[in-house]
Amino acid sequence: MDTEQWRRVLLVNLYGPFLLAHAAVPLMKAQGGGHIVNIASTASKRAWPNASAYHATKWGVLGFSHALHAELRPHRIKVSAIVAGGMRTPFLLDRFPDIDTSTLQDPANVARAVRFVLTQPEETVIPELMVLPMKETSWP
Repeated sequence: MDTEQWRRVLLVNLYGPFLLAHAAVPLMKAQGGGHIVNIASTASKRAWPNASAYHATKWGVLGFSHALHAELRPHRIKVSAIVAGGMRTPFLLDRFPDIDTSTLQDPANVARAVRFVLTQPEETVIPELMVLPMKETSWP
C-alpha cells in the first residue's frame, strides 16, 4: 500500500466520523442531547494480513467512540459503536469474488442493530454492540 492509499483510508474511515461528530455535537448540545452511532468492524477486534490501514481506522473508530461516550455523557449525548461482521456488500463482494456469501450477513441486520441502540430508554446507552453473521469467518 502506498502512502496516498493509506491516507485515503484514514480520511474516510477515521477522519470522516470525527468530522461528522465535530459538526453534530454543537447542535446536539444546543438541543439538550442526541445520539451518535459509529460503524466499526470485527477489524477493530482482531487483525488479518494485508489490511493494516483498515484495521488502524476501525480500531481508531472504536476507541474514538468510547472516548466520545465518556466526554459527551454529561451533555446527554449517547455514543454507540456497532462492531459489524462481514456483510454482503460490494466492499467485500467486489474485492473477493470467490467469497462464500453464506458467511456474510445482509446489511439490513446491521441497520436493525443501529435502530436497536437508538431506541433504548433515555437512561440507557449501549456503548458497543457486535453484530455477526452466524458463519462469521473473522471471529471465533
